[in-house]
Amino acid sequence: MIQRIQTLYMFLSAILGGLLFAFNLASFDYGDVMMNLSVLGVDNQFDATYFSSAYTWPLAVLAVLMTVLPVITSFLYKKREVQVKLCQLDMLLNVIFVVLVFLYYVSDVQETINAEIAIYRIGIYFPLASMIFSLLAIRGVKKDIELLKSVDRIR
Repeated sequence: MIQRIQTLYMFLSAILGGLLFAFNLASFDYGDVMMNLSVLGVDNQFDATYFSSAYTWPLAVLAVLMTVLPVITSFLYKKREVQVKLCQLDMLLNVIFVVLVFLYYVSDVQETINAEIAIYRIGIYFPLASMIFSLLAIRGVKKDIELLKSVDRIR
């Protein structure tokens, strides 16, 4: 299990999903203060009525799924077809996360506080890198499937 390169890719994808909780996704200029959008909420608000603590719960749920799913997938090394499907699901979750952040959360915060621009932070790039690692894991699993099929033909 550990000796397979796709397992390393899956664990890297899980680590990037976990790092979403530590880094900000975007920042907004709000007067003298920079408001930060993260998976855990919007920080540095003057008025707490803008964004409640439950505002970003869909992002938090997606981040947890993007962290747990690759770990579970790596332990299913005997079920290679299931691994491919779960890696594809992980890629889909990453795409949904990025789309939610760009099309909903950033534009909603900008509109609410009348911010001119959003400054994207390093956290926004983690799902994109995670998609690349999931794609590499899929390629590795498919190579294993083809190798086993070729060995079965020899018998």
